[in-house]
Amino acid sequence: MSVSNKNKGFTRDQINKIGNAIIYLSENVPDLNKTKILKILFLIEEASIKKYGHPFFGINFQLWKLGPVVKDIFIDLSDEMPVLLKDFIERDSKNSFNFKSKSKFCDDEFSDNDIELMKLVVDFAKTKTASYLVQHTHGPNSLWRKSALKFGVLEVLEKELINSTEFEIDFDLLFADRPHMKERFEEVRENMEFVRQLKN
Repeated sequence: MSVSNKNKGFTRDQINKIGNAIIYLSENVPDLNKTKILKILFLIEEASIKKYGHPFFGINFQLWKLGPVVKDIFIDLSDEMPVLLKDFIERDSKNSFNFKSKSKFCDDEFSDNDIELMKLVVDFAKTKTASYLVQHTHGPNSLWRKSALKFGVLEVLEKELINSTEFEIDFDLLFADRPHMKERFEEVRENMEFVRQLKN
């Protein structure tokens, strides 16, 4: 059961950045399955917004029972063969739950800060299980929990009365005591959305 998604679509630049980030993960994280990919993408996005005040991918993460989740990426990774990410990854023939890269990592979409941030997140995540990463992203002070409380869906998600919602993780909650960073984040997000609309 789901509590509604406006599919905005991705730009080619976003797909390239997401795809190459997953290639980077596949080269550095063992047993890279769907859950690990979704959690690490979120951790990268959250870390970028916390540290620099701007999104890494500029994508929306929804509040799901096992969220945060990028719905279209979840669907793509659930298919037998990815469509959105077909140029970047494929299922591992040794373990069909895992993914491996189809090409070498390309850093064209990434700044030096991006690479450093991905390395930091990967260093944290590479030894963790998928279930650990789910628990980590659902912790007492997590954005998932704060967003679920804000939208009034924490109880129904935790009691497993629903699997997903169309509410999005509210990254503004990171800036409760840093209004200058919130302004910067909102400005960058508006600029990214404007560029995305031009490219779609």
